[in-house]
Amino acid sequence: MITEKPAHILVPTDFSETASHAMRYASDLALRLGSRLTVVYADLFVPPIDYTATIGGWGDGSFDHLKAAAKEQLRRDAQAHIDPAVKLDLVIRVATPLDGIMAEAHDAHTDLIVMGTHGRSGFRRLILGSVTEAVMRKAEIPVLAIPPGGEWNPAMRTLVCPAAYNEQCRDALLFSAALAPADAKFIIIRSTPENDVTDTADALIALRAWVPLELAGRCEFKIFGSGHLAGQIEGYAQKVEADLIVAAERSDRTAADMLYGTFAARLIQHSDCPVLTMNRIAAEQGARAAEREPELAGTTL
Repeated sequence: MITEKPAHILVPTDFSETASHAMRYASDLALRLGSRLTVVYADLFVPPIDYTATIGGWGDGSFDHLKAAAKEQLRRDAQAHIDPAVKLDLVIRVATPLDGIMAEAHDAHTDLIVMGTHGRSGFRRLILGSVTEAVMRKAEIPVLAIPPGGEWNPAMRTLVCPAAYNEQCRDALLFSAALAPADAKFIIIRSTPENDVTDTADALIALRAWVPLELAGRCEFKIFGSGHLAGQIEGYAQKVEADLIVAAERSDRTAADMLYGTFAARLIQHSDCPVLTMNRIAAEQGARAAEREPELAGTTL
């Protein structure tokens, strides 16, 4: 499990306002946690389709020019949106956005990815794809998705977690506790189709038992009825003015998931506040790291 504050945060950018919004959030979070920040821009630097018709050629010089322009844009964006007190690295990757983000996260040993989301859904999302959703499925570390819109407070005073009884959801909850201040409130929600009072009480007892013992005293517990849970969570998070939604992300996808997105992806598409996700790969990676800690503690040089 991952229970430590992130020492190194990765922020991908595509130079959009959405990415700049995420960059500002990551800057505030890094400043509060004392984390290092790496901003990465990944591109194959392939010319536009009509490039040869309008410019008259494509060569190594054009590639170098585009890469240099991207580097300068990255510097300007970082200067505009990142606090000068934050420890910062700027990286250009010659790769597709997904490959570049994944490679930088691995090579730089980052602990958290913070990135913006454009909120696409339905057929447009299926055709265009979503880099954020792809990173959510494949990343070996937690991913924090920042929606477009208002400026969100990274202090994370109120956190909402729809409980899925699996390892990645429990680990995501523990990681969110490392991000949040000691007095943060956690609202844990479980959906049940039961209408019987006894069955609902049993569901509430099971929910309390599922929450990690170290967080139990900071939690409120809610049982929601069956229905469109993602919509219920979004509405409730807005009602309580939540600063963060914590959700598990599945690594496999059904045909419906490909069209509409997984539960976590649907939260991200429609939520008005940031969403922290962790997939099974990240949970297993965290478990392996935890197993190695006693071995490393006993190692002498």
